[in-house]
Amino acid sequence: MPTERFYRLPKEKSEAIRLAAIREFKRVSPDEASINRIIQDAEISRGSFYTYFADKQDLLKWLLWEGTKNFQRFYVTELLKTGGDIWDVFDRVLEDTIRWSTEKGFVEIMGNIMKSNFSSEYFRREIDEDPKKGGRKQGYIDWLYRHTDKSLCPISAEDFTELMNMQILSLVLALKMVYQDHEVVDKVCESYRKRMRILRYGVCPGEEKSELEESKGRQEEEKL
Repeated sequence: MPTERFYRLPKEKSEAIRLAAIREFKRVSPDEASINRIIQDAEISRGSFYTYFADKQDLLKWLLWEGTKNFQRFYVTELLKTGGDIWDVFDRVLEDTIRWSTEKGFVEIMGNIMKSNFSSEYFRREIDEDPKKGGRKQGYIDWLYRHTDKSLCPISAEDFTELMNMQILSLVLALKMVYQDHEVVDKVCESYRKRMRILRYGVCPGEEKSELEESKGRQEEEKL
């Protein structure tokens, strides 16, 4: 992530770097992106670049983190609007992510990331391995849990974390289908919403209930 020196830059200079990075990562995959082209476009020196970022991957992570903040704002804002209906938020977040990434020019970037070795799994793993970032992530999930209507999602905080992880993985899969496989957006959204329904209602809820009743029956027989 950027150094403190980057955050002290004048707004127009940091914006020039951001736009130059977007243009380069839209043009080619992260593996092929050139720091030279970025610094020439942004009109900064190579030495200056390395006082702001460790490398081009660090710059890309910052761009994606900016996108992630928008993603998180959507969850927070919409969860409050719906009175805690996390399922409604899940249903609409894919379309919002596609719309936002299109408006901000991230469509090509996402496509290039999905095709490269520098995949989205890398970012998820790095956050999990960094205690500071991982703490912020868990704090965000805890906030969502506290503001979720438990009558619509009656699970523990631990299970809610797992639910969020499964939802994010479903979202990443859907984005891959759009940006890498070039599937029709409407079909991808329909498939994604089907996965959300499975997460909410289960695959075999009746069977699970039957197994619980059988287990309870066996326990009562053992008592006798």
